[in-house]
Parts: sequence; structure tokens; C-alpha cells
Amino acid sequence: MARRRILVDGPARGAGECAEARAAAASTASSPDVTASPVLDGQPQATPRRRGRPRKVDGAVTSGKVIGGVPGKVPGTRACSATPCLPVTPDPEILAGPDPLAGTGWPDNVADLAARRHLEVLATVEALRAQGRTIYPARADVFRALCTTPWDAVRVVILGQDPYHGPGQAHGMAFSVADGVPLPRSLRNIFKEVAADCGAESGKSGLGDKTGKSGPSSLPSSHHSRHPASRPAGSAPADAPLLAPFGNVSPVSAAPSGNLSRWAAQGVLLLNTVLTVEDGQPNSHAGLGWEGVTRGIVAALGTRSQPCAFLLWGRPAHGFAALVTRPAHLVLTAAHPSPLSASRGFFGCAHFSRVNAWLAEQGEAPIRW
Repeated sequence: MARRRILVDGPARGAGECAEARAAAASTASSPDVTASPVLDGQPQATPRRRGRPRKVDGAVTSGKVIGGVPGKVPGTRACSATPCLPVTPDPEILAGPDPLAGTGWPDNVADLAARRHLEVLATVEALRAQGRTIYPARADVFRALCTTPWDAVRVVILGQDPYHGPGQAHGMAFSVADGVPLPRSLRNIFKEVAADCGAESGKSGLGDKTGKSGPSSLPSSHHSRHPASRPAGSAPADAPLLAPFGNVSPVSAAPSGNLSRWAAQGVLLLNTVLTVEDGQPNSHAGLGWEGVTRGIVAALGTRSQPCAFLLWGRPAHGFAALVTRPAHLVLTAAHPSPLSASRGFFGCAHFSRVNAWLAEQGEAPIRW
């Protein structure tokens, strides 16, 4: 069997590769700042130059096709995992079953969700899981971000890359982990920036009036009119757990919980550009179809009349900025909070205080970060 040649720009990191079947033209490394470009034998290639090193060539791209039973990849994706690539038949029960997003408002406002594109991708993911792949998060948690923060509740969007790829970490919301799970390094960096940006104010509602009272009754009238009290987002209850400033927490003592449901309950949509990942294989499900779904979500939010703040962290997320077309929205970009890139533009971005200042200008309650 002919061997696949890989030409790498910069160091390659992360997942194993499958030589039996690939439709990729390029692959993305675990860091947003590192890329690798595979070239497949049998694909058209340019003739090497006579002098110097051979020219790097992108292989042909087959978008939306299935080669060897594996969904075709697109530029910017990773090679498949070390697990043998077996024929993939999407799970028909998922395709014909109920929509877990029913009643959230998302399918009513996002064309791709109304067309059940998210279930098509989920059906492929579950077929891979049935082959023995270890995939995160669990099936019940794949759409947790959208279920926790319905369409009408979204005030802020934090866009990440793909779920955590370690056991017990991913639970369906970008950068979040369940209660009791040790904080991943990216989340630690997020908490550090919250503390540096908001200082002693981090974790405070910012809703108190001159008498010191706080709670839902102190919300601006415009907030009540746009966000009914019956929905789960908007102002969190007065007794909701707050985020202690990370800088004030001793590493030995109990750290703040990494469960960001408290943010989601205030209207912060914690969305990844890719919603699933294989164990130990960062970005391994890029190209399966999730990007089309999440781009449709961001595009729909970016055209709605209700203003929304978009925090785009990392290069994959930056590519979604053009989808936000209404000038009433706020779009902020920064480096990814990963240890590989946080010092190159995430630390010091002040996104949390800037969002709260912008929300105040809209007559909205600030987020209790």
C-alpha cells in the first residue's frame, strides 16, 4: 500500500493518523496557531521544482463526500484517530428521532437546525461511538449549551474551538467542566483574566441599588420586557453561586467551580465551533459537519435585531466574525486562553469588563463573572 506523505508547516502536535482512508486536504494541530497539511497519494500534485526543496502542495478536497465510509474532511481538519477507519453509517434512530432542541427556540430561528443538520452530524458521531471510539461529551450533553441558554435568552456568546479531550472534562459547554472536576489550564487562564479584569468586582451582580439591595427586582425595566421571568437566562437568582476572584484563591484551598452553568443562566452562550471530540485527539471531529451548524447559529444571532456581544477566542473563532452583520452587536476577538497562546493576546484583553460596560449601555444587567 502506498504511504501517505505529510508536509508540515511548523511542529505537529496531537492525534494519530489513519493511512487507510482520508479525504483531507489539510489538518489542524491541537493549538490554534499550529497547522499541518497532509497530501494524499493518488491526488493531483504539482511537479517539484528542479532547484531547492519540493513545493508544498495541497491535495484535492472532497467536500461532503464519503470516501472509504469516512465522512470527507475539509481544509483545517485533523486526520482520523489511530482507531481503524471503518465504514460509517449514520444512526437512523437519531435521524428519525425527536429533536433535543425542541422548545428552545433554536430550530425556529436557525435554518440549519430547522433542517435537522445537527442531528445528521450527531448520527455520524454516534455511529463512530458505536465502533468503539471514546468520544466527548456524552450524547446527552452534546447540545447542552443550546438547551441551557435558549435563543431568546442569549445576550453574550463565547465561542471556543472544540470540547476538552480528557476523561471527565467536557460536558457540553465551551470551557466549562462539571463541579468537582479539576480546572483545565485554559479555564484557569480564563479565571485569571476575570480576576485581573474585574478585580474585587468579579462574582458580584452589579445590580444593587443605592440601598444595597440586589436581585431580580433591581433589573432594568427593558430587561424584564425582553427576557420574561419564566425563561432560565437573564439575571441569575440572588443565591446563585458566584465566581470568587481566582487570584484570591489559594492553590491548596478549594478553587472556584469550573462549572460555568452560572454564566449560561445569565444569557452567556458557551458554544464551541465543533461540538464533539475523540479521547486524546484535539480537533479530531473538525470537518465532520459541526462547523456548518455552528456557523449557522452564529449567523442567525449576528443578524437578529436584539443586540448581542460576541467573544471570539482563537483563530477558528475569529473566522466567525464576518457572520455578525448587524452593527448593533459587539464583536471582541482575542487569542485562545490555552497556555500555548494566552500570553499572546488573551491576558489583558479585558473582555469581561468591556462586555459589562456595553451591556450597561444597552440598559441590560451586567454578567456576574
